[in-house]
Amino acid sequence: ERRGQDLFQSNCSFCHGGDGTGKNWIGQFMEPKARDLTQYTAQTMPPARLKRVIREGLPGTSMPAWQHVLKPGEVDAVGAYVARAFFQPS
Repeated sequence: ERRGQDLFQSNCSFCHGGDGTGKNWIGQFMEPKARDLTQYTAQTMPPARLKRVIREGLPGTSMPAWQHVLKPGEVDAVGAYVARAFFQPS
């Protein structure tokens, strides 16, 4: 969990904010705005889809692909951290 948190804070929080809401200064100026990760549940964003979005990015948005930056285990760690720290309980 610590590894995922560290990776999130050093790579993802620039856009999504340290609290996952995307309401930091960078996330608010992006078009479209950075996604608010606190609005998801494991049902609305299943773990496999979350990891795929981290790995491949999200077309039509500013979400880049991280597959050339993060190793597969690091993508898994970030996905697990995001789901645990930010997703709403089911």
